[in-house]
Amino acid sequence: MIRTVTLAVLALLLLVSPGAAQLILPQPEERIVRDCPDCPALVTLPDGTLISQAPVTRAEFAVFAAETAFTQPTWGCKWHAAGIAQAENHPVVCISFDDAAAYVAWLSKRVGHAYRLPTVAEVRYAALGGQTGNYWWGQSVGRNRANCTGCGSPFDTKGTSPIDTFPQNPFHLLDAVGNVWIWTTDCAVDGCAERQLVGGGWANPPADLRVTKTIWNGVAVPFNTYGIRVIRAAD
Repeated sequence: MIRTVTLAVLALLLLVSPGAAQLILPQPEERIVRDCPDCPALVTLPDGTLISQAPVTRAEFAVFAAETAFTQPTWGCKWHAAGIAQAENHPVVCISFDDAAAYVAWLSKRVGHAYRLPTVAEVRYAALGGQTGNYWWGQSVGRNRANCTGCGSPFDTKGTSPIDTFPQNPFHLLDAVGNVWIWTTDCAVDGCAERQLVGGGWANPPADLRVTKTIWNGVAVPFNTYGIRVIRAAD
């Protein structure tokens, strides 16, 4: 006889074979918040954090660029000319940390909510979706789960992919890992002249998609695998 087990987290004990059981944790509802029609869609994590469901897209960033007459230095790649094929529903790339910081400052002022860039810990928590493997779907990268070089998708080595190409993770994030590295507020050196990125990008091997992996670069350096995810303060 299987007894009903009540846990503080309302987990369910599911019989999967004689003498074996699997602990199934309930997943959060997909509650989407969008502060304006062209603002990033936000999901609420189990700890109450509001994070963008996907990396900021080219279409979303284009509104910022148009309203602020945004320009980038003459050197380096450009968000509107990244050297790879992109559509409006692809994540914006060729973004430096300074560019990302300018975007969240503008977004905060535009909608009246406090937006910011995430920490490494926040991206890791959101990306794993409550799981404990190398990736939210398990220990092995498998095939066609994300966009990287060696992820077994049609986009391997070609460039970014639309943000809704791959399945959501258990916390309802799109592109939880892969496609673009995400800038974070974590400093890499004293004085914060360099900041850390996490999540892996389209031109990187599967091991870089593990959230234990971070890279860093100068705050003014753009690259066509660097993108943005945002956090919004709760009401």
